[in-house]
Amino acid sequence: MLTGVDALMPIGEFSDRSGLSPKRLRSYAAAGLLVPAAVDSGSGYRYYSPGQLREAQLIDALRDAGMPLAEIASLIRDPSSRQLDVWARQVEAEAAQRQTALQLVRRLLAVDADATHMTAPEHSGDDVRTTLETAARTDTGRVRENNEDALLCLDRIVAVADGMGGLPGGEIASSLAVALLEAACTGRSLEELEAVVRAANRAISERASAAQGLEGMGTTLCALALTDAGTLAVVNVGDSRAYLIRDGSLRQLTEDHSVTAELVRRGELTEQEALDHPHRNVLTRVLGGGPTVEVDGAVQSVLPGDRLLLCTDGLFNEVSDEEILSLVDATDDLSAAVDALVDRAVSEGGHDNVTVVVAEVSRSDPPVDTSRAGRRAQRPFST
Repeated sequence: MLTGVDALMPIGEFSDRSGLSPKRLRSYAAAGLLVPAAVDSGSGYRYYSPGQLREAQLIDALRDAGMPLAEIASLIRDPSSRQLDVWARQVEAEAAQRQTALQLVRRLLAVDADATHMTAPEHSGDDVRTTLETAARTDTGRVRENNEDALLCLDRIVAVADGMGGLPGGEIASSLAVALLEAACTGRSLEELEAVVRAANRAISERASAAQGLEGMGTTLCALALTDAGTLAVVNVGDSRAYLIRDGSLRQLTEDHSVTAELVRRGELTEQEALDHPHRNVLTRVLGGGPTVEVDGAVQSVLPGDRLLLCTDGLFNEVSDEEILSLVDATDDLSAAVDALVDRAVSEGGHDNVTVVVAEVSRSDPPVDTSRAGRRAQRPFST
């Protein structure tokens, strides 16, 4: 209990006694976890009480265990072994997921003779192969000096990422996210795609903490992958979006992870009010924000002729959903649709980088085996 001014410790002394750096103490104070016992109103200098030493060490131990700040605050308000048990089980589950992701990366990046003979999953003779025909473009816009967006276009996997953190962090984060996705994801299943995204988050977080000048870098990521089952796996972290365009209608497949989107979902803001809200650019989830991240994932059925649109916020902050649908539906040429969308976003202000991927679902017959064995296998049976 604080008995007088003499019991207060300046932040430097409290740092020495608690083992926590002043920078970390300030971050805990900003999160409302460890508020100084007193602050000099003239200089803004912070003072702590001896009774806060145990609380500081408790918070730091929970952070080392990977617990998010919001959950730490809840545990401090209501300490219970039940909450710790729940977190322990979550840590074990996440550790197992990371091991799965690492095993996948090891297998895909293994340098051995078998690596050159990896083949696609086998299909029956009656199967057809579902692929994506794609077109994409990214533009710096009229306001930003550099482009921190990144994109990926393969015949079964597409993605967009919107980096943040300033030069050079934003570009590094978004590029790292799509590079890891390309290297480690086969599109086998939603679970695989989610595991790769979590591995990308950890890689970005570790890169940011290890390199001077990259503190605070992060990125959004929205990715789609055709699975072995013929469905579409959808993952999202941040506010980059995926849309499905079918039969003249446009439907958003992802939910934005932002302050304003949450307020809209709770009915506290309208969509129009959110456009001008002072926190419209504040995200609640990004890759690289910490050692773990919650990934939104879902499975979507698709049909031949469906169009999929992925974009960063540089598009939908400038162009309405109605106009997006009109521009995509106006042409059969995917490249023309992409150009129309990007050009419209830039002409409407181009306040941010804008990246657009349009993909159309198509199906084709499996490759014909022209070998002698293949010809024997394909010859009609006769009696």
